[in-house]
Amino acid sequence: VTFDWAGTDAMRIGLVVHRCLQHAAERQLTDWQDAGRVVGMLIEEGVQPAGLSAAAQQVNQAMQTTMRDEQGQWLMAAHENAAAELPLTVVVEGRIERLVIDRTFIADGVRWIIDYKTSRHEGSDLEGFLAQEAARYTPQLTRYAAALHSLEPERAVRAALYFPLLSVLREVTVGGAG
Repeated sequence: VTFDWAGTDAMRIGLVVHRCLQHAAERQLTDWQDAGRVVGMLIEEGVQPAGLSAAAQQVNQAMQTTMRDEQGQWLMAAHENAAAELPLTVVVEGRIERLVIDRTFIADGVRWIIDYKTSRHEGSDLEGFLAQEAARYTPQLTRYAAALHSLEPERAVRAALYFPLLSVLREVTVGGAG
């Protein structure tokens, strides 16, 4: 078995960023003061001591960037019917499916679904990377949109990916959700 430690740490960093964003949204934080808790969360997720400092720096960067970013502030703001890490159980084609929506809320009468992506992009083609990520996650966001649309059939649903490390909110077209 080959282990991709960088990929494993990236996954663990993503889990901690999601927990921190949930914490920030639920408590309506306007700046990030919980940097000390990050190390403990990373240890809980299994980040090894050798990678702990870099991982903590990445999580704190994601949080600070989100808190300074106008789009990030909008996502974290108090909205009608807002939820973070919303668990849903739906039946799709006779199968039970469990979903967890990173962030959802109603703004201007529209149900928004936001999926956080802690991917880093260090190449030159940011637009190409964002288009690829949007294509990659459209099926997932479409499932989320269909699930929420079934609960609120009269409400339009829009979905987006948010990249906290890049300060980018990228809307994704989801079919059949109003």
